[in-house]
Amino acid sequence: MKIHKLFYFVIVTFLMASCGNKQKEAKVSNKLSNQAISVDVIVPEHGMADPHAWVENGRVYIICGHDESWDATSSFPMDRWEVWSTDDLINWKHHRNILPSDTYIGDKPNCWAGDVCERDGKYYWFFSNRNIDTGVMVADSITGEYKDLLGKPLLPKGIVPVHPYDPEIFIEDDVYTICFGVGTYYMSTLAKDMKSLDTNPKKIIVKDKKGNISRTDDKPTLFKRNDWYYLVYGSRYSMSKNLYGPYELQGAFLSGGHTSFFDWKGQKYVLQENHDISAFYRGASLKPVNFNADGTIIIPKTDRMYPAPGRPFEFKNSTMGWKALSGTDLSFKDGKLVGNLSEKNALIRSAPWLYTDTRLCSEVIFNIKNNSNAKELKFSIYTRNEKEDGFWAVGTDPVDWSQQQWITIPISSNDTDFKTYKVQLSEFKNIENRLMQIAMQPASDSNSGYWELNEVIIK
Repeated sequence: MKIHKLFYFVIVTFLMASCGNKQKEAKVSNKLSNQAISVDVIVPEHGMADPHAWVENGRVYIICGHDESWDATSSFPMDRWEVWSTDDLINWKHHRNILPSDTYIGDKPNCWAGDVCERDGKYYWFFSNRNIDTGVMVADSITGEYKDLLGKPLLPKGIVPVHPYDPEIFIEDDVYTICFGVGTYYMSTLAKDMKSLDTNPKKIIVKDKKGNISRTDDKPTLFKRNDWYYLVYGSRYSMSKNLYGPYELQGAFLSGGHTSFFDWKGQKYVLQENHDISAFYRGASLKPVNFNADGTIIIPKTDRMYPAPGRPFEFKNSTMGWKALSGTDLSFKDGKLVGNLSEKNALIRSAPWLYTDTRLCSEVIFNIKNNSNAKELKFSIYTRNEKEDGFWAVGTDPVDWSQQQWITIPISSNDTDFKTYKVQLSEFKNIENRLMQIAMQPASDSNSGYWELNEVIIK
């Protein structure tokens, strides 16, 4: 079953003998080498995170994690892994779920990042048990069924001085190397049985341009091009002539989260985690990767982490995490949010943990139909400073909206058409650098009638 289909167009300029210069609008094709494919979210509004690619027989397969809920109550609860594939990079097919209960993890939402590979006709899924340790599963085909190979961690806690999770498998000359860790990475050679290590873990040194040791993020990814090894983590990358380093930090990579690289019809691509719905309900972007003559990676001026620089709520497929808190119900109908009023100051709010950079935004635009006698819409925001201690581990309790500043916006009553209204973010006091959640009273001074919300755009 095809889950999602993106149609998008590329303007291609041809010199044609019969008609001179001509612009042609066409579906993206790989027939021309300069027509690399780029997709903001390969499976929108699904909670896809940590995609890891394997190419085989004309298809790209990925195993990814799944974020448990739009309303995360702890840091990154992930309830399963999923197997997907595509033969055109646009239409993706779901094959199977892999549950934590299929492994030594048990019934815990700890399905963090991993990597998949093949060896001697068997397929291996190396997975993180949250940030605790790393296990391995095996299957007879890339789509599974996968079974726990050891029933315990391959990389147990204490094997290295850092947390031994987020594995990456690099294959060269039939040598399978596993790279893992956070802050400092470690590498080992996997044994032929893929369930033990042939070598002790070796620390990987990354230095900046001045020769100082550089701390790495979690989830390393590796690839080789010409004589260079590339070590990528989040939005940074390093290069070395030796797999085990030392690596030299080059600087910024393409904007986004965890990465996975693959080659497709002569083009290198990266699947990169984004904040589709929120930082805790993510998606995966597809981007082409191109290089300068010296081997460094080209960072286009237009590159950004979806959905930056702002955040659109367009309700094309779902409620996108919105919830009614009081005074109204909320449903999804014909690409819109719809609510019936039952009391004044009816309150709805977005998914938490939007994690939108307020420094890149200036206004909020509402497109709403007010089918009530209300004359006011109210809007509020909740922001945090991402540099505060424990930012990712705390702050998941529900927002007390009575303690937040509200902006009142005059609106027309008993509409027959949608109307557009705007509010400037500068009207709010004490805005921190991350917009975490927004809330609305769509028809604040009425207790009857209904409202329809077509979109909210933070830009």
